Amino acid sequence: MASIQSSSQAVNEENGQSIEDDNNFVPVRKTYNTLGLSILCIGIASFVIQTELAQFVQTGIKFHKPYFILWVAHSCYMIILPLQFMFRLNPLQYLVEFLDVGVELFGTIKPTYYSVLTRNQAVEEVDHNNYSIDDTSITQILTSRYYRSVIIYILKISLLFACGICISGYIWYIAVNLTTMAKLTAIYNTSCFWAYVFSIILLSESIKVEKIIATFLSITGVVIMTFFGKENNDNGHFNNNTIVIVMGDLLACFGALMYGLYQVLYKKLGSPPTPSFLFANTITGLIGVHTFLFLWIPIPLLHFTGIELFELPDSGTFGFILLIAIAGVFFNASFMLVIALTSPLFAAIGIMLTIPIVAWADLIVINTPITVSTVVGSF
Repeated sequence: MASIQSSSQAVNEENGQSIEDDNNFVPVRKTYNTLGLSILCIGIASFVIQTELAQFVQTGIKFHKPYFILWVAHSCYMIILPLQFMFRLNPLQYLVEFLDVGVELFGTIKPTYYSVLTRNQAVEEVDHNNYSIDDTSITQILTSRYYRSVIIYILKISLLFACGICISGYIWYIAVNLTTMAKLTAIYNTSCFWAYVFSIILLSESIKVEKIIATFLSITGVVIMTFFGKENNDNGHFNNNTIVIVMGDLLACFGALMYGLYQVLYKKLGSPPTPSFLFANTITGLIGVHTFLFLWIPIPLLHFTGIELFELPDSGTFGFILLIAIAGVFFNASFMLVIALTSPLFAAIGIMLTIPIVAWADLIVINTPITVSTVVGSF
């Protein structure tokens, strides 16, 4: 029988070895950045598809139910969990690998975790190599003292992330009805500024001139596109009301702030020292589970207050909502992987490429002209 304590010691030894192998850090970091850039391209494509579909459902089909659309879309994140099992011959081993990464993460959040386990002799014997896939062995793992604190922590942060992305996402879906998609995308991408600010505050990230310049140039481009462009009439009669447009822009600004905070909180609380596809995707799936189980509660509240009357869509509209959900799954999963592999600032600035792409997509799909300010701001 292999001891879980020996597993924790192995993790500590690996951490110590990684510190000693400083010469290998730069090549590994370059690999992470290259991989993160590739995944970022998938996220950008998914975001553009999601954006155009969301605009079509709310302004084309006139299904103005932003929270319901968001709840369905975010609940679909849970499909990532069974997809993970498709590539695992032993699902139980998948669970153990996931929890072992969780132990590594929890050990960085609470450095005394390992020492407390050792002092109290609370580690239980579990065979990591010869599990039988049955309810007893799964129960043994999930109730293990070694994993108990880790499981509770993972459930807490995934619920926190579900609420955080729900707030920023709901604001985005509301703003779709109030302003143009080009402006909404541009304003929302100012999250890179807030991601950098919160990274300095919460992650103790050093202030670097090149990062300040990159962030400043990105924000400048957004300002040019947002405030110096002629209003596009791609959302019908809504854009004829200046007050409505201003409200949409202000909502988008607040949503950008919340999204920047969400990115940094994920990096701080949910990103293990060694980036893990398995862990990031599973956290995304757990966000979907929490959304499905708990975040339906605002739906009746919004209905009874008259803010958003509940109404089931017809089959055609629901099909488009499912397409939004699928695109959202790809975007959020890839975005979380990029954050884990690189940094919140890199991910936020990279996603800014969606601004000119969405503008071109609007031109192709709904014949919205591209303004000079959009071209200048994109560069």
